[in-house]
Amino acid sequence: MDLKLVAEDSEVLREVAEPWDWEKDGDPGELVKAMSKLMVLHNGIGLAAPQCGISKRIFVMGNSDHLVACINPEIISGNERVRDQEGCLSFPDLWMYVERYKDISVEYYNVAGERVQQEFIGLMARVYQHELDHLNSICFDDRVGKLVLERAKEKRKKKRARKGV
Repeated sequence: MDLKLVAEDSEVLREVAEPWDWEKDGDPGELVKAMSKLMVLHNGIGLAAPQCGISKRIFVMGNSDHLVACINPEIISGNERVRDQEGCLSFPDLWMYVERYKDISVEYYNVAGERVQQEFIGLMARVYQHELDHLNSICFDDRVGKLVLERAKEKRKKKRARKGV
């Protein structure tokens, strides 16, 4: 399976993803492998299926040493909100500060279809929330004000001009 990242203006990023259905959709293993490969190739730490043009409730996060595949994920609870800088593979060179829970309790299904309950803190909690947003048609540019977004896009434009992109 050969996947590519969709552009930041792609409609699939602005639609709510459909739940994965093992009976109808089959084994998600091949998709998870392809998504993981694409994420690592682009030096990412998270990638949701909609970012690959697939409107399904699946994302991967982590790195090549430790990867977590989350299917039909949910957040059960979150504690204390903090602001930190985020980027997104679908929005190359765009960086903004986004407020999210510092630690979360979650539930998801793994590739084998087993329900997993887990706690994430710090960076992995942030990545989980960012990727879950993608499944709910929310991109990180929706989480900031208009002025913050305009400034970030201007910085990106200047950076790309310096790089010749």
